[in-house]
Amino acid sequence: MRTQDANHWPDCYTVLLAGGGIKGGYVHGASDRLGAYPALDPVTPADLAATIFWRFGIDPATEIHDPIGRPWKIADGTPIRQLFS
Repeated sequence: MRTQDANHWPDCYTVLLAGGGIKGGYVHGASDRLGAYPALDPVTPADLAATIFWRFGIDPATEIHDPIGRPWKIADGTPIRQLFS
């Protein structure tokens, strides 16, 4: 087990989403008994970004190019489709 800073759990956090077809009252995932680590259906920040792009009709695998022409995917995660009705 890693040492954690007091009152700070960087591996487990909460996000609230509403509107845009999100299921009202839906809870996705769960933490361990201490709220320190995901225990069920973990989601990454990349998954959250992919979900937002996907819901706006933008393929998360879309590539953009920086000023020197290097390709970058706009999101590396997977959309969380279970959030929607």
